[in-house]
Amino acid sequence: MFPRDVYTFFDEDEQAWRGRNVPPLYNPNQGVGELVWRLLDRAPWKIAQISAESGVRVTYQEMRLRSIRVAQNLSSIVGIQKGDMVTIVARNNEKVAPVVYGCFMLGTPMNTLDPGFHREDFAHMFETIKPKLVICEGDLVDEMVAAFEMVDIAPELILFGPRINGYGKVDDLLVETGTEKHFLPAHIDDPANELAIVLCSSGTTGRSKGVSLSHSLCVTNMTGIWTCYESDRVLCLSSLYWISGIGTLMTGTAAGATRIITTERFTAEMMISMIEQYRVNVIFFPPSHALAILNNPTMGMVDFSSLRMVLCGGGPVSADLKRSFEMYLPKGRLHVVYGLSELGGAGCMSEVAYKNGSVGILSNGLMAKVVDEQGNSLPFNEDGELLVKAHFIFMEYYDNPEATAEMKSEDGWLQTGDIARVDEDGLFYIVDRKKDIIKYAGYQISPTEIETVIMKIPGVVAVCVTGIPVPGNDLPVALVIKALGSEVTEEQIVQTVADNMVDFKHLRGGAYFVNIFPMTPSGKILRRKCRDVAVELYNATHN
Repeated sequence: MFPRDVYTFFDEDEQAWRGRNVPPLYNPNQGVGELVWRLLDRAPWKIAQISAESGVRVTYQEMRLRSIRVAQNLSSIVGIQKGDMVTIVARNNEKVAPVVYGCFMLGTPMNTLDPGFHREDFAHMFETIKPKLVICEGDLVDEMVAAFEMVDIAPELILFGPRINGYGKVDDLLVETGTEKHFLPAHIDDPANELAIVLCSSGTTGRSKGVSLSHSLCVTNMTGIWTCYESDRVLCLSSLYWISGIGTLMTGTAAGATRIITTERFTAEMMISMIEQYRVNVIFFPPSHALAILNNPTMGMVDFSSLRMVLCGGGPVSADLKRSFEMYLPKGRLHVVYGLSELGGAGCMSEVAYKNGSVGILSNGLMAKVVDEQGNSLPFNEDGELLVKAHFIFMEYYDNPEATAEMKSEDGWLQTGDIARVDEDGLFYIVDRKKDIIKYAGYQISPTEIETVIMKIPGVVAVCVTGIPVPGNDLPVALVIKALGSEVTEEQIVQTVADNMVDFKHLRGGAYFVNIFPMTPSGKILRRKCRDVAVELYNATHN
């Protein structure tokens, strides 16, 4: 059975598709902190979180108490008040959740960054956000201080883990106040227009932009990304930088599920072991992780009988990958997820219906259409840009009205920049990316950032960075025109990028010298044709 007129509907007047008009799980006319304060009190003795490193189990009652203390101590000890910006840079350690919930309860907006960033990436976001407080992992102190100096700011710094150089530590925020039972979360007067969290989104012409999400959006879109049950054990390795990371925290908590957490980096062996040891029911990871697990030599002996749902997104998920993984799921399915930071959740998912290569149907409450370059809706099965609309989408790109205007139309349509098509049954297919973003291991990479580094190399005249599509990933690759007589080598270019950029931006597809780039008549580089050239060069050297 296909879902048209049951789960998804075609609106003849709008010439657009819409998901089911289902009310949100929770009233959006409240702050996230107000909601979480209530959610954590529903089943106080249930286990909310299990740490794989320490084995420590935290009940919902304990989580609520810790969160309240964080809110109270942020105010009384650090001087943070409603509206002050707090940046969190953390792995999935035991104390991240109460820090996040404490900030929500205090009514202070957060900006979440990935601990794998370099100081230049941190500095860019700090300059944009200007946080009053940064809470980060202890091993990132040097990177934080260097980033502060680069943009001439001096926020308070608090660390997860032991005290270092006199900086405060998160444990200070967890001390008993004696007034926990009297605490009330900050009331948000206008949840639809008050900032709750700033995520990151990469653009095609520069570094990350701050995606500003309101309280109403978080309450509506983040608390039900997938069908989650109280009995579920949920595992997601993503940090809070990812919509999958913060979404797993919110959806799991809203359902009363148990989250399994770890600060370890992904390996196939570790993931397989955790699924089996903790009898995980739901996992969320990118296709590159799924491929690594499938290629693990122990796959023939794994016990994935506990898994009922594998959520896979952040890159192309082929039909072969889905089928191959499902061979090891006796009681479960792999569901493709198409999400956007600007939606604060999933735009499409294959939970209800799937055809080969699709990302499923629209999520509840969403509208979408595929348009040509003039903005006209296209017929079924024709490629064009995907536009989406929801009752709540991102407020703005933080302090960037020009980028906001490019992304969000006056009538509320979000221009995704993805080339897509939709069939007669309402299933969507992501064909390509109109914008030039490269996706590797789930990370979004702006080619311009890598090009800027390469252009500083003596002897480089011009460069075009694109991605080599491989199963589950794009491998960043550089096409380079060098000056006549220059002795710069392809290996030097690859190494320079490795020395100056975070790991996921390295040129895993290599660097290749060319004499000319494909260009438009007006002199603009045709990146898609450059990608075709790069693919040929890559295949010639890897076959």
